[in-house]
Amino acid sequence: MRNLIWVALGFILGAATLGAVWANVANTPDDPDGAVDVRILVERHASGDVEVGLQQREVSGEWGETLRPEHRFLLAGAPAGRPLHSSIVIVDTDSRYETIANAYADYLFASGQESALRFHERLGGTEDLPKMLCVNDLNDPGFSNYCEGIESVYGGEVERIEVGDYEDFRVELEAILLADRELGALFATSVPAANVVDEAREATRRFIPWSYWIELIDPHLPSPDNLHCVISHGSDEDLFWGLAAESSVAAAGMLGINVRNEVYTTGAEQADAVRRCVADGAVAIATTLADPEAMKPAVRQAISAGIPVISYNSGAEDAAEVGTALHISLDDHEAGRVAGEEFNRRGVEGNVLCVIHEPENQGLHDRCDGLAESFNGTVERWSMTDRATTVEELHARLDEGDVGAVLGLSSSIGSQVRAAIFDSRLNVRGATFGFSRTVAEYVSDGRLMFAIFDHPEIQSYLAAVGALLAERLRIDPMAYFNSAQMLITPTIVNAEEMQALLDSLTDWQE
Repeated sequence: MRNLIWVALGFILGAATLGAVWANVANTPDDPDGAVDVRILVERHASGDVEVGLQQREVSGEWGETLRPEHRFLLAGAPAGRPLHSSIVIVDTDSRYETIANAYADYLFASGQESALRFHERLGGTEDLPKMLCVNDLNDPGFSNYCEGIESVYGGEVERIEVGDYEDFRVELEAILLADRELGALFATSVPAANVVDEAREATRRFIPWSYWIELIDPHLPSPDNLHCVISHGSDEDLFWGLAAESSVAAAGMLGINVRNEVYTTGAEQADAVRRCVADGAVAIATTLADPEAMKPAVRQAISAGIPVISYNSGAEDAAEVGTALHISLDDHEAGRVAGEEFNRRGVEGNVLCVIHEPENQGLHDRCDGLAESFNGTVERWSMTDRATTVEELHARLDEGDVGAVLGLSSSIGSQVRAAIFDSRLNVRGATFGFSRTVAEYVSDGRLMFAIFDHPEIQSYLAAVGALLAERLRIDPMAYFNSAQMLITPTIVNAEEMQALLDSLTDWQE
């Protein structure tokens, strides 16, 4: 049911009030109890009259249209020191929780109608339909809407049974099946109720047509106090992880969940962060597996505590062994293989440097493995000793004269690859993984041959979604996902496509 607040804009208006500055004092989004941000607008007109109105903050964070009460003016000649008020304004304060619950109730009602039509068809489509029993499990609240949907369109009689105790229901249903010969169809709103129905049909040998509702995911918005952790390896110097953090924060806001997003430079620190999530009562964890051996004990500790864990980004080949339920990432080996094929197509020969900026990151080694598999020349894995001196070190390596091309494995490294090539003045070609405005410009004007997007925004956003999904599952996510993998197929991005992306970075604002 929609909640409405009747708001009266009350004022004690005197000489001092007219010169005051009115400010918005509410700046938080809707809370689960249905509270909503509003602010009062006051405008002095040339006549000296003062007009008042009310604004409500939308889900987007923007302020909505001004609601103006019928009686909203303080006349210039109004007496000082006398309390005045406007007429009433109605503000809709449905919280996100209510909105989602209402939407799901509507869906259940419509699904009940569809089930009734399918029963009608299965039972011969005649006007003389047998009685149907709709079993509403009170242990799973809200499903009366399904029965209501059945009742609204089913052409025969619909009787509803409310189930609280399953053993009592078993006895009652067996008696109904034995005694009521007019009963010809049955629907159960939960799996536990369906189990009883199945057993009662067997016990009474009354195999009437029936169906049931299976709900794998809790459809309700979780409590904002529920902690979801997204913990990764990485560096604050790498744009990839900046974009990844931005995406997980965006996902948290859109999903209405509490997400702790943290990035660490070592596997040991990352594992400790996962353990802190366990100690702090996290309901789900998403983490990268750049250093699977360091992460394995922490992940298993979380799983032992009953916390579902999914992995993303690095570690696809180790995810099942580490024990995560689901893995989301770029197909790193295939990405390296695609890069090698593109080097071949563009006539690159000789030695290609595969620049590994995180020596312990298994995903980066997978990219170099794929490159070595498909490239017709040789592949050298090259790592800098100090990230701050990458350009100088790479320049020195290029000056040895045996390098035909360089492949950076992130957008930040790709920019440094281009700088080192430029400084060397050698006929060496470059390409990179990742996306940034700079990389897009380099590829669009030919300073880098191509890029392969690593999609931090997709991986991190889906990691937050995956953590929520694992927590909302009503069945064991480890058994259900069974270490499934969602791998992004890599593609080459050329100059024309990069220019289109550069254009779109500004076009969306117009």
